[in-house]
Amino acid sequence: MKTMRLAFLALFLMTALILPGSDDVYAGAKQKVEQIVNDEAARGSTIQLSTAEVHALQIGRMREDGIAEDAVKDAKIVLGENTGSWSGIVDFGKLPQLESLKNNFLLSSLLKEAKPVSASVNLVSSGGKATLDVTQVTIGETQFKGSTLGFLVKQLLLDDYPEVTLGEPFDLEHNVESIKLKPEGITIKMK
Repeated sequence: MKTMRLAFLALFLMTALILPGSDDVYAGAKQKVEQIVNDEAARGSTIQLSTAEVHALQIGRMREDGIAEDAVKDAKIVLGENTGSWSGIVDFGKLPQLESLKNNFLLSSLLKEAKPVSASVNLVSSGGKATLDVTQVTIGETQFKGSTLGFLVKQLLLDDYPEVTLGEPFDLEHNVESIKLKPEGITIKMK
C-alpha cells in the first residue's frame, strides 16, 4: 500500500484533489489498486489508471481521510512522460493532517490560510525500483527549490516514508516492476 500511496502522494504532495468524478469510476480504480496492494495482480500484467481514475482515487482518499471538501478548490492535474504537476487553492487550516506542524514556526505561518499551491514531480521506475524527484513547490508567492524544498517535502510527505530519499532509488512493493506517469494516466507493470 505504501508504494501506491507514495506515488499518489508524490504526485499531489501534501494535499487532496477535488475534481469531478463518479463513485463508479472510484470503485473500479480502487479495485485495481486493491489487487496490487493485496498481491492479487497477475504476474506480468499491466494495470492502467486513467486520469479520471486517478482523480477519483484522490476524491475517495480525501473522503476516507475526513478532509473537508472545501479544503481544496480549482484543483488541476497534468501528467506527462514520467512527470506530474498539480495546482489548486488549498485552505491549510482545513487539513487536519497538518495539525502536527503547528509547533514549527516557519511552516505554521506559511500554512495557516488558503493559498494557491503548485507542485511538480518526476517519477522514474524500472526493475522494481523507483526514483522520485520533487522539482518545484510553490505556496502562495513563495517558490521552494534546493535544500528548502527538500526540507518542506520531508516535513509534509516523507516522514511517513522513511525508506524514501528524494533522488535515490527505493524498492517498489507488492511485486510492482514499474510505475509510469503518462499524459493519459498511470501505468503499473507487475513483475
